[in-house]
Amino acid sequence: MIDFEIFSVAFGNIRNQKLRSYLTLLGIVIGIAAIVSLIAIIQGLESSISSELEGLGLNNIFVEPGSGIGISTAVTNSLTEEDLDLIKGIHGVKDATGFWETSAILKYNGQETEVILVGLEPDKMYLLEDMGYVDISEGRAFTSNDMFSIGLYEDFAKDTFDKEIQVRENVELDDQKFRVIALSKPNSLASAFGGSNMVLLTAKVVREYFDEEDPVELIVMVDEGADIKEVQTEIDDKLEKKHGAKDFYTMTSENLLESTDTILGLVGLIVFIIAGISLVVGGIGIMNTMLMAVMERTKEIGIMKAIGATNNTIMSLFLIESALIGLIGGIFGIIIGTGISFLASLAAGLAGFSFNAIPSIELILGSIFFSLMVGMVSGWVPARRAALMEPVEALRFE
Repeated sequence: MIDFEIFSVAFGNIRNQKLRSYLTLLGIVIGIAAIVSLIAIIQGLESSISSELEGLGLNNIFVEPGSGIGISTAVTNSLTEEDLDLIKGIHGVKDATGFWETSAILKYNGQETEVILVGLEPDKMYLLEDMGYVDISEGRAFTSNDMFSIGLYEDFAKDTFDKEIQVRENVELDDQKFRVIALSKPNSLASAFGGSNMVLLTAKVVREYFDEEDPVELIVMVDEGADIKEVQTEIDDKLEKKHGAKDFYTMTSENLLESTDTILGLVGLIVFIIAGISLVVGGIGIMNTMLMAVMERTKEIGIMKAIGATNNTIMSLFLIESALIGLIGGIFGIIIGTGISFLASLAAGLAGFSFNAIPSIELILGSIFFSLMVGMVSGWVPARRAALMEPVEALRFE
């Protein structure tokens, strides 16, 4: 049966030592706030990235230059248009296209900025639309007859210059006039890979006018009935044989997701260790506070024992007191952590990468239980010390 009087006495003791209690709470508050906010942010990122990568399609393979994820395409370019033709002939490949990429200076209304040019084959535009790279909101799609025509992302057209760029207006790329024929809705995945300052145009223009003969990266669509891993392996084998070296790498949406989960999992572990250190400090603070409380209330303990309080009653009183400190610190930590994660998701949304970083019910309940256990474990030694005091010795204590 629960003795609510013990809870009342324990809470009263905490309230009567306001400054000491507040300082003791800090370690728990900081630790729980760090755990809640950062784990919520990591979970939000995982969910958002997973959703975006699934939008790329589970039957697509990406062929990139270099030796692994993270190698800049600006440093190495080992792919050729012949590689694209080779891949198209592999069994199980439904279609394939490339990105011809370079940079240029875009001028408009007396202002200029550096942009990334992405050349596309007009008849392969549907691949990018299926993957979510392009979603035309105004204007029209490219045709094979387009030469000096470009497409922009809405946020770039609206926010880059003092005057918003409209469809059918002219801009300059390296002093050559181009006409804006399309605006695409902003895409967080496209922004993550290249930024909203990507300018879309035909591959022919990039090859002939900007002297980029070969594609920088390739996208392969696999037939629905084919085994994507087998197709990926065959692409690896044939390209390596043709190149004479493994100067490229292939990846699928699943590979990207696995890499992301590994990185975020490692970040989460580091965060948990750092937050755990803060909780250990907080637990030591609780233990120190409770030991001081036991010493200061020695005579009070003697009086309680003299009027019939058992060892279990004394131990319960101090354990509940330390548990309440942990619980209150945990609640404040959850509130602060939730606020931090909300501000992080709000800031990310304003930056163009939206994700939901609100803590889950499981995370909140787990944090409450964890902070409660930290308080109880930290208060065990002081509570036991109080319970084992001899009444006569305690009454004589000055």
